[in-house]
Amino acid sequence: MGAWGHGSFENDSALDWTENSFKRGGAAAVDAALRHAAESAEDAYLDVDEASAAVAAAEFVAAARDGDLSKLDSLQNDFAAHRQSLTSPHLVALARQALERVLRNSELQELWGEGQDKSWLNEMSNLLTRLR
Repeated sequence: MGAWGHGSFENDSALDWTENSFKRGGAAAVDAALRHAAESAEDAYLDVDEASAAVAAAEFVAAARDGDLSKLDSLQNDFAAHRQSLTSPHLVALARQALERVLRNSELQELWGEGQDKSWLNEMSNLLTRLR
């Protein structure tokens, strides 16, 4: 995984998903990424691309919900076109479920959990709080 930070969009997988799915599909792409993570079997292992897409999608939903665009950086213009369609209570609940699933059993969680730095875990905890 090419990562340069612990933020939701600070890795190649999240940016690839944004470019290839979100920019084309908007809320439908967000729903699909969240649903894939949230509805996967408990013992299913989410790979880094799937988990990163779920985290990025959850970040878009949180930004639509609370107006905090600070994590979006250069993605704010792409987000603005879809913001209204990302505010549904259904997507907020799905985002929480997907993020909790990523934190339970995913390659992304394993990669960030290997070291002493808990910045990623703190970032995900803050994202969950924004979705509550």
